[in-house]
Amino acid sequence: MNRNTSARRRPGRRVAVAAGLVLALGLGAAAQATAQAAVPAPAKASAKASAASRSISGLNGDVVTQVADFYGAYVDAKDDAAGPDSALAKALRAHYLTPAFAKRLAAWEKKNNVDGVLRAQNVPVRWTVSEGGNGLEVVVTLTFGGGESPTTTTRLVVKQEPVGGISDIRTTNIAPVKTSAKTSAAVRSVSGSTGDSVTRVADFYGAYVDAKDDPMGPDAVLAKALRAHYLTPAFAKRLAAWEKKSNVDGVLRAQNVPVRWTVSEGGDSGEIAVTHTFGGGESPTVTTSLVVELEPVFGDVTDIRTKTTR
Repeated sequence: MNRNTSARRRPGRRVAVAAGLVLALGLGAAAQATAQAAVPAPAKASAKASAASRSISGLNGDVVTQVADFYGAYVDAKDDAAGPDSALAKALRAHYLTPAFAKRLAAWEKKNNVDGVLRAQNVPVRWTVSEGGNGLEVVVTLTFGGGESPTTTTRLVVKQEPVGGISDIRTTNIAPVKTSAKTSAAVRSVSGSTGDSVTRVADFYGAYVDAKDDPMGPDAVLAKALRAHYLTPAFAKRLAAWEKKSNVDGVLRAQNVPVRWTVSEGGDSGEIAVTHTFGGGESPTVTTSLVVELEPVFGDVTDIRTKTTR
């Protein structure tokens, strides 16, 4: 979708690690720059509000994270109120699918008249990506319907190549790996919900990190499509000007990419907290905390700034 039009959307949802000094530079009304090695944690829910608290985390090199990034952003692209964002959907498929599978999937879709990524003609209201039977396969559970419509569930197995790239998507009756006392630390599961602000920001940041962290070099096409979809035109223009002046990626507030990230509910309505962890291994670990402001009606990003203590 061309974000310069007046049509608006309703809100829906790493292999190589670059090490180095993180530049945590803020952009807001005051446009003040800060650098933080330790930051306050995102707003914590009370015992009564814990059920409503939302938090989504990602990890570089984790297959579950990468597939969740793909599906989350893909659902957002297909769930545009002005019509599917074909530019973003195309960029996502080009980035995450192997060329051979992308060609095979396109032929299957032409024959079946169904979206091959979702295995449906509509979009899910909820989705979960979980570990599968082996390290390179994950189970994607899509829930459709709700409200006046009957609820249906589709379960898919998504296979990823050892060097990256999705090489197969197929329907299955296999249940995701269940957590047990012995394996709870190893089981990974990421869930999202269409219309949830935390999911939406996590979709954006997860796919954006993947685009910037491509082993072959940053995927400029995907990064551009993501910014066009999730940022308001006014903020996108302001952000580009700030980046030109500061020589730092304005979405990540850094010159490298994080190894871990968490997106959580913020302290104020319309704000989401994004925590990035950089470094690791032989590099020092640095953590930065960002506040992402969302437009209240459509959920587009209107500001990104570093979080400072008061």
